[in-house]
Amino acid sequence: MKYKKKIIGSVVILIILSSFLIVFYINSKSIDDVSNNKEEIFKEQSAAGNTTEQSSSDITVYINGEVKNPGVYKLKQDSRVQDLVKACGGFTNEANSYKLNLAKKLKDEDYIYVDKKSDNENLQLQNGLQGETSENAKVNINTATKEELKTIPGIGDVTAQKIIDYREQNGGFSSIEDLKNIDRIGDKTLEKIKDKVDIR
Repeated sequence: MKYKKKIIGSVVILIILSSFLIVFYINSKSIDDVSNNKEEIFKEQSAAGNTTEQSSSDITVYINGEVKNPGVYKLKQDSRVQDLVKACGGFTNEANSYKLNLAKKLKDEDYIYVDKKSDNENLQLQNGLQGETSENAKVNINTATKEELKTIPGIGDVTAQKIIDYREQNGGFSSIEDLKNIDRIGDKTLEKIKDKVDIR
């Protein structure tokens, strides 16, 4: 009888110990699961934060004109015009690239336009021809107005009027040398202005 009681007691003790072990295992597993969940949540939040930070540090810019692939591009915040040009494949052969500051830092929503080289060259040529025409234009002393005569170096209001009076009285000038017949115009003055006047 005593032996049976001892066996029963031992079994009861084993059951109690087993119960404690099971409860302890379940509790420890729950704690581990909670810790793992917290870690995963933290990682997800960190990843989301990094993505947000990365997207906020990007800029969106638009390039158009004489580039190979015009369009909208996303670049890093500290990017420069040179980086944008590389991103779009570079300039075309017609690009007037010398006007562009490749070292300039870009900002979000910037718009870059690359002009045509030919357009600019034509404009420069046209301006050059106009300047040359203006510089080489000679004053026709037989038809010029008083104001036009006054544009000749050394010819003032009084002398311009004398030139007009002379051509009205004599039917015009037959040669540039006739200007020496005008009071105040001598050899020195004629030498200065002979390349500026004409007779037609």
